[in-house]
Amino acid sequence: MKLYELRRRLTVVAALRGKLSPANANETSQANPVFYCKMKGLSCLLLFACVSFCLASDTEVRYVHLALTGNTTEMSVGWYTEDASKSTVRWGDKPGDYPFSAVGTSSEWHNDYGYNHFATIINLRPNTRYYYVCGDASGGWSREFSFKSAPVKGIYGDMGTENSQKTIDRVSAKMQNGEIDWIYHVGDISYADKHYFNFQKTWNSWFNSIQSISASAPYMVCPGNHEYEAYNPFIMLQSRNFVVYNARFRMPQSANSSHQNMYYSFDYGPVHFLSISTETSFDGAPFDDDHKFADQVAWVTEDLRVANLPENRKQRPWIFVIGHRPMYSSCDEYSSKGVPTSKSSVAIQKSFEDLFNKFKVDVLFNGHVHSYERNYPAYKNKRTGTSYVNPKNPFNIITGCAGVSHRNQRDMSSCEQSLEGLKNEHETKWDLPQPEWSAHRYGSDYGYGILTVTNGTHLDWKFYRVSDDGLEDSVVVQKSFV
Repeated sequence: MKLYELRRRLTVVAALRGKLSPANANETSQANPVFYCKMKGLSCLLLFACVSFCLASDTEVRYVHLALTGNTTEMSVGWYTEDASKSTVRWGDKPGDYPFSAVGTSSEWHNDYGYNHFATIINLRPNTRYYYVCGDASGGWSREFSFKSAPVKGIYGDMGTENSQKTIDRVSAKMQNGEIDWIYHVGDISYADKHYFNFQKTWNSWFNSIQSISASAPYMVCPGNHEYEAYNPFIMLQSRNFVVYNARFRMPQSANSSHQNMYYSFDYGPVHFLSISTETSFDGAPFDDDHKFADQVAWVTEDLRVANLPENRKQRPWIFVIGHRPMYSSCDEYSSKGVPTSKSSVAIQKSFEDLFNKFKVDVLFNGHVHSYERNYPAYKNKRTGTSYVNPKNPFNIITGCAGVSHRNQRDMSSCEQSLEGLKNEHETKWDLPQPEWSAHRYGSDYGYGILTVTNGTHLDWKFYRVSDDGLEDSVVVQKSFV
């Protein structure tokens, strides 16, 4: 923390305290100068008392997290320090031995909120465990972490900090058992926006809570509505337009693109992953008043066109799309008689559904709705089949219940839309009767999904309840080579 920043903060505290003190009605022209001197004296006194600790640099490495880069021989490493330090990562394939190193970059999104560091580990061999530390020699190194890449993914969304520990524990245990190799968090990440004056503290708390996962496996993200801005009035403008989300993560292609982490794609094994922004940069997007992150629809069109070329489809037969808000959800806030009714769902459908069908996308993964739902293949609000063998159209999976509040009940006529910190604020109903395109829906517990891509023709999806780690839903998708 910089010295002048500390003094500025203390001066504000002194002024606020002074204003709360009742003034003597008889003291007029002399009252303010005397009061001002007392405020000045208080701020100086507090400053003097704090000089001893604020002069000490805080370069402790915190909140380590990994991410894929789009190159299977690389791994991006991110971390945080309060004060400036060099961004260095060291690694090797033996514990405690780090013959390789790379220097990255760091940045501040706001001058009171520390430094976000990123560096890239390179020249990785396949199916190998690597050990690494990050930081620098003068400021200090992190403890040792390790990772191993493999084509098994865990997927969830809408987590936050207050109710997500069981999900973290379940996922961490499956990682240790080799059942999960990396994570996709489908937006609404920390819910820091709802914590007002604890905005930065909540982000830090969330990063700290998931480090057992994120430092040992790639942790991929996409933007949700709760990443838009802080509700803290002192930093609302500085944080607006996904500034913090883009500063604290680095997804593939983000370093050299105008759209940053908002939308991107990468190849992994037999899969082409496309992460879209359901929040910005298309007609009717929820947050397009401030700024568009370039022309997303044109970018997505070209990305899918290339991914669907015969030579590319032969190498990567599967195309998965990740986005926070769903196109199809049978909660009645989003659907009536099987027809999407929310503005966001209608806008997403209008901008993207034809593209996803034209270029033969296989599965859409979403969050936002704080429940679980798997749909049948569908197009234009109509189910196009009940079989997952060579499905004619894409199907949606909503897994938006990693840690946001749910009521402890088993009534499957309802699903929860309560925000973390506002437990059970309101409850919505499922669209009844269940739309023909809705195959399985569940809203009674937190949960997470595991996606296993066996090869170019088979994938396996499983959704687990957090309370008992029981299997709630599963499906196997089969298709012939494209």
